[in-house]
Amino acid sequence: MLILNAGVSLGHSGAIPTIEQFAELYDVNVLANHAILEVLLPQMKERKQGRVVFISSLASLFSMPSSKVYSSSKRALNAYAEGVAYKYAPYGIDVNIILPGFIKSELTDKNEFHMPFFMETKEGVKRIKKAIEKNKKFYPFPKRFYYLIQFLRFLPRSVRHYLVERLS
Repeated sequence: MLILNAGVSLGHSGAIPTIEQFAELYDVNVLANHAILEVLLPQMKERKQGRVVFISSLASLFSMPSSKVYSSSKRALNAYAEGVAYKYAPYGIDVNIILPGFIKSELTDKNEFHMPFFMETKEGVKRIKKAIEKNKKFYPFPKRFYYLIQFLRFLPRSVRHYLVERLS
């Protein structure tokens, strides 16, 4: 089993990142996953078994103005993970995509805004561990936050835009 949990953020200042910052974030949040899998997937394929767990983020489902680079990198990771799942399922390789919300960590320590459904590290780890044990293919949590994001995604774009302006 391989758990891919690398992630960095630029914070939430809303400033336009430099191309170097943007590239560094994508290098860690997306490309590093491929670099590891490029080496390990052939071995799993040869053994006809394995599991890859991608730790993404609920932020991948809905991008706020101050997290556009982080959100887009995690959305790219979701798409990549989905493709890996389809490609390697015939070889006995399971893929799990886990999308946590706000969990106490170095990333959230620098946030200076209210984080809905914030949870302590121990609780977040417990949920991730349970999802892995149950081999959940797609596991967003906390569920209430996920359902709220899903609701927002299905609103007309003009309504979403209005709400995002009010929340930002």
